[in-house]
Amino acid sequence: MTTKILSWVGPLHIVAGLLLFLTAFLPGVQTMIAVNVGLAGENFSPFLFAVLGPTVASWGVLFTAVVRQFIDYPTRRLWNAMLLAIVVWAPLDTGLCLYYGVYGGVAVNGLVVVLLLVLLFKVRPAAK
Repeated sequence: MTTKILSWVGPLHIVAGLLLFLTAFLPGVQTMIAVNVGLAGENFSPFLFAVLGPTVASWGVLFTAVVRQFIDYPTRRLWNAMLLAIVVWAPLDTGLCLYYGVYGGVAVNGLVVVLLLVLLFKVRPAAK
């Protein structure tokens, strides 16, 4: 069950990233999201908001590949790669959210980090 949940992390990022990209063509939706997450005003850039989508989607593709590889061949190197992806993303993203006052992002990041770390440490014993 743990690997099943872990295997959905990447695809969910792919979908979310593609949806963020599509907001470039739906300015009303983009503005609504920006207002709801605290990015309205001078901190909001429609271009950067939309261009973040392909980055999120590509992270999802890479994470999906590493997770699938880990499920088939559970090695410590692959486990470390998944952990490193979280260790690089979480403090930087959360720090930016704090700096710009996007506290909803801080909360979401906190929940996601805890979930991902729990999942990773549950599958760690399988790593050879």
